[in-house]
Amino acid sequence: MGMLNHPPLQVGDENAALRSILEGTASETGERFFAALVKHLAAALSTQGAWVTEYLEESHRLRSLAFWLAGQLRTNAEYDIVGTPCGKVIEDGTLVIFENNLADLFPDENDLKDMGAVSYLGVPLKDLAGRILGHLAVVDSRPMPAESRVLTVFQIFAARAAAELQRLRAESEVRKSEEKYRRIVETAGEGFILMDGELKITDTNETLCRLIGYRREEILGRKPFAFLTEEFRHYLVTGGKEMLSTPYRKFEATAVARDGHQIPVLVHSNTLTDDKGAIIGNMALVTDMTEHKKSLALAAEVQKSLLPQESPTVPGLDVAGKVVTCEEIGGDYFDFLREMECPSDPFGVVVGDVTGHGLDAALIMTTARAFLRMRASQCGSIGQIITEMNRHLAQDILDTGRFMTLFYMTIDPWEKCLRWVRAGHDPAILYDPDGDVFEELKGTGMALGIDKDLQYQENLKPHLKNGQIVAIGTDGVWEAFNKHGEMYGKERFRQIIRQHARAEARYILDQAYDDLAQFTGGVKRDDDITLVVVKFHGQP
Repeated sequence: MGMLNHPPLQVGDENAALRSILEGTASETGERFFAALVKHLAAALSTQGAWVTEYLEESHRLRSLAFWLAGQLRTNAEYDIVGTPCGKVIEDGTLVIFENNLADLFPDENDLKDMGAVSYLGVPLKDLAGRILGHLAVVDSRPMPAESRVLTVFQIFAARAAAELQRLRAESEVRKSEEKYRRIVETAGEGFILMDGELKITDTNETLCRLIGYRREEILGRKPFAFLTEEFRHYLVTGGKEMLSTPYRKFEATAVARDGHQIPVLVHSNTLTDDKGAIIGNMALVTDMTEHKKSLALAAEVQKSLLPQESPTVPGLDVAGKVVTCEEIGGDYFDFLREMECPSDPFGVVVGDVTGHGLDAALIMTTARAFLRMRASQCGSIGQIITEMNRHLAQDILDTGRFMTLFYMTIDPWEKCLRWVRAGHDPAILYDPDGDVFEELKGTGMALGIDKDLQYQENLKPHLKNGQIVAIGTDGVWEAFNKHGEMYGKERFRQIIRQHARAEARYILDQAYDDLAQFTGGVKRDDDITLVVVKFHGQP
């Protein structure tokens, strides 16, 4: 498929690149990881093509692991690299860029001509010993200047690709020795289960017997699902088959002891193969999470107390918000800011999303909430508030590799206008039911915690009309997947707003969550889900 000519390639949003690599691939491994990686890489650099390969040293060839071209994944293939830009990357063992006139430099490469390729950027993927494992490359129909921003974003993706490729190599070596050393875990502190190809238990250890209260002979010959809750068995039927089909699995479940009490457990499970790759069984290590869950439950109660406990009553507005975490605690956050010390301040809404989820993300969220509330209580524009918040947050988390996206909005029913700052967050959605028009509240601004010197600017939307709706959410809403691998998407979300636009904000919110639950059909969530709905009723 040919490519169209465009102006020179530029990368305008560094945060989008960071978000793509840290969020877009966070829940994927193996082939799905690489597919997500090249898709997000092409989006981050706005290139027509991106691919990642594995280097076959003996034959001096490359085998593609994922190939994204012209908006879709292409079939993987193995190819010769002599006299190609990819060969130059492997031979030199370093980053290679051809900024322009690629076809003239490699006149015998018909594939480049067919793609209309003008520029190329590639880098070898190496293990810790410096051995080349493969390479990552992008190609485009536009010139590709060697700008530091482009190269930096590209290197970030390359580092993640190299880490995943090295991890897969290491796992392959570990699987070869698992059968020989499996008995070692019989004396481990975790419960141990060895299963045959039909998942029938052939061996276990005393730790597991004590955990669930059964004798060894009562466990052997049964499948492990017999010792789990009915709810988890239902999850495996509706959404867990894909998880069980992967060679390595890590998941939480709830076991049922002989006396009926439930035990939260963390399961690490592997498919066992012989030297020829034939499956010979499965093994699992089972960790009792009871004390850990008690600690998380206490942390969850504290975090829940920091969220708005009820919808506020604001003259001229109808407001509702909700957060659902994928674990006990999470990094999503929303808040309503009102009755601050500065009397001229209008009603404020904030929605934030810390990268990842779990305890570390929750701690960053709590820190961010405390500073935002403190600063918002003082006079100043919302641009000033977020600028100062970012400066302080960056000092705390810059070295952690974490960051936080945020959408901060104030709405004034008297002036019929809203102002907002977008710090790397998905745009809020404004819906006008009279004209059946959706509008995204965009705006520039990198995520918080990356650049402490960044200045954030506020945006203005005047002339609000009665009945208009603003929805602010985190990407866990529209990026949720069902058991078929289909993404929920913003269009389906907009349909819910359109269908219930005449209803109250709380009803719209509940319908969105209900539709999302129906769509996912019991598939375990990989991200927190937060949504705030604000409906404008006009001057009080």
